[in-house]
Amino acid sequence: MAKIYSIVRKLLRQERVVTWSLLLLLLLVGLSILRDFSISTDEPEQRNIGMVSLRYVAERFFPHFLENHPAVKQVATLHEFYDRDYGVIFELPLVWLEQILGLEEWRSIFLFRHLCTFLVSLTGVVAIYQLARRRFQDWRLGLLTAAMLVLTPRIFGEMFYNNKDIVFMAVFAIATNTAVRFIERPGWGRAGWHALACACAINVRVMGILIPVATLALLSLQAVRGVYRGQRQPTGPAGLYLGLLLSLTVLFWPFLWEAPLQNFKMALEHMSRARWTGEILYAGEMVVDNDLPWHYAAGWIGVTVPVLYLIGFLVGTFLTLRQLSRRRWQLYATPAEWQDLLFLGLFLAPLVAVVMKNSTLYNAWRQLYFVYPPLLLVAVRGLLALYEWQPRRPQWQRWWPRLSYTALGGTFLMVAMQLVKLHPLQTTYFNILAGAHVEGRFEIDYWVMSYQEGLKWVVAHDNRAHIIVSAQRQLELEATRKMLPPYDRDRLEVVQDTAKSNYFLTTYYGHYYPYAEYNEEMTTIHRGGQRILSVFRGKKQ
Repeated sequence: MAKIYSIVRKLLRQERVVTWSLLLLLLLVGLSILRDFSISTDEPEQRNIGMVSLRYVAERFFPHFLENHPAVKQVATLHEFYDRDYGVIFELPLVWLEQILGLEEWRSIFLFRHLCTFLVSLTGVVAIYQLARRRFQDWRLGLLTAAMLVLTPRIFGEMFYNNKDIVFMAVFAIATNTAVRFIERPGWGRAGWHALACACAINVRVMGILIPVATLALLSLQAVRGVYRGQRQPTGPAGLYLGLLLSLTVLFWPFLWEAPLQNFKMALEHMSRARWTGEILYAGEMVVDNDLPWHYAAGWIGVTVPVLYLIGFLVGTFLTLRQLSRRRWQLYATPAEWQDLLFLGLFLAPLVAVVMKNSTLYNAWRQLYFVYPPLLLVAVRGLLALYEWQPRRPQWQRWWPRLSYTALGGTFLMVAMQLVKLHPLQTTYFNILAGAHVEGRFEIDYWVMSYQEGLKWVVAHDNRAHIIVSAQRQLELEATRKMLPPYDRDRLEVVQDTAKSNYFLTTYYGHYYPYAEYNEEMTTIHRGGQRILSVFRGKKQ
């Protein structure tokens, strides 16, 4: 037994064994629960964006492709499409693969999309691991940072279906990782990889332009300070990087082909402009999404991120700013210090820009998920400083490390339990700072993922061959219906007129309480003590 214990301890000290084992475990867990997630609000439209660009590319280079795939030819042309300025580096290959694989059934199409979204999310987890491992020179801290990302319920849940914000977060993390490598030691190969990563990030969301700006700023500062003296000078690699970045950005983005500068400028202008205008429940008040309180994004982060992570971030931010004030105009003295400034800047700059430009934000802070990896990197610095802190009282010095381990382990355990209890509605997670009765103060299931559970309850408790259902959001309910198994899907009919329906489903989106209009509440779905969805029986005549 002692020999086995010794072998296990040695294996746990092996970086490759542990990291690959945990990554494989995460992959297997993801694959095992992939089918549990329903379809989210934006997924059909995101697929349509990819189909429009696929038609545009096929018409110019592969016209025979349209003959064999008529579904592509039926979508709008790029010139008449309203959302034509969205990047399609993820969507275009996805719909092309969908056509090549012959996926025609709705459920199969979106399960395939969920699989691809999850796999891209995993690459983001790996990038965050590498960023932390390099910054802290310890692979165990790299695993800690990656674990903090995965053990954030909202992020974990949306890793399967949010193919806009989570995909951008993952690609943004990859681009940040290649940026640090390139700035550390500029070379031709690193320039190429970084250009590719940045072009992909920009082609998911134009906000990805932050990475090239930060890269060139730090590269120039390093060169001026003589950091590269005695090494290959960065001028050549930087020129290659810029050239490849511009070329690949245009190549990957069909919308830019006809007028690269003009169309890219249009995409930048549209970045903060509202595509949809409506009211959002925030802090107990209905606010308009294009006229939000300045603290909207920070407030949402504060109530949806585990509290210990927030504490670590505040400590890490304090230490980074204190370091900056002590360095004065020198800014930094070591690679670790400039990386801290980079991470803090990548977190703060978008939040400040949103406030200064009064940018439109939709539900919660999902459009800013890409700042979460930098937040975690700053947080790990803070948590490490707290762990290494030496209390003045000798009796505390022995217990402080154990207390730190207990706090971290307890947080991970509680969050993991929340992941299981909330499944598959992890996006309804709130921390203790949100207080009680959250459903009356914040949007809960804005993705309407709970429609699936509501419809499953209906078909399980009503054996009629034809059941009429309605909801606040008819299109989303219809999309969810098509995700059910064929027998249950065919029994349901979604109608707009609630007076004609046998059941009405509501997620209380927008503080909507239709109690008086309906006969009786048949069932209510709760998560985390919050009311997520109710199923009512018909409307009173």
